[in-house]
Amino acid sequence: MMTDSPMDESHQRTLIAAYFLSRFDRKGVKALGYESFSEAFEKIGEAMGVKPATVKHMRDSFDPYCSQVRVGWYQRKILPSRANVIQAYSETSEAGMLEIVRELLTGSQAATEIYTAPILRVSSNIDLLEEDNAFANRLRTGEKAEEYFIQRFPELSMFQGRKLDDTRKLGIGFDFRATLSDSYYAIEVKGLREATGSISFTDKEWSVAHILEDTFVLALVRSVGSQPSLELIPNPTRHIEVTMKTIESVSVYWNARF
Repeated sequence: MMTDSPMDESHQRTLIAAYFLSRFDRKGVKALGYESFSEAFEKIGEAMGVKPATVKHMRDSFDPYCSQVRVGWYQRKILPSRANVIQAYSETSEAGMLEIVRELLTGSQAATEIYTAPILRVSSNIDLLEEDNAFANRLRTGEKAEEYFIQRFPELSMFQGRKLDDTRKLGIGFDFRATLSDSYYAIEVKGLREATGSISFTDKEWSVAHILEDTFVLALVRSVGSQPSLELIPNPTRHIEVTMKTIESVSVYWNARF
């Protein structure tokens, strides 16, 4: 089992910013007001009180699981702190993550205590720490399933004539939108390494599936690791059985004062 070295407060804040850079790439760099990754590493390091190289190395450690551009440290098992951050923030929108990082950059103690809390929750999700690295494998399986679905999309009769829009980074509860005129199917892609196994829906995904009903489609890719096959399941809330599991995560709310 890989373990983390103890991190002080400045490194904890930096880790959240590094996750943001990995997940949103150059768009995230621009959103923070920087012209390049080099500038982002320097300015974030200066604000957090760490070396620019530390920011870069932390970003690289997230890349195998968050980035669609960089490979990162794919040969290493995921550290518990990284796994906890990904699990806590994977459903937070770009706008939400941007505000969190901005607050952390100010050095706000209140923000630090709230937003870095998931980093320390190492023992709450034992499945993230298994030697076979189940969490990292699940992320890679999901990515491969999405790639397979994109490849198969043009030949799927259910979506004939429709345009495929990538909504994975919008945080709206599904991965893709198949549009035609003023109608669309919401598509959530899930993958199984073998022919059988279990999949997980986030609370948002399952809630959106309930709302959209027959226009929400589960694209289940079986045997991702060998000979993949695709099964389309419209309105999964009516056709599959699920059980609820709770984990600790960060919820973002937007308040307005009048």
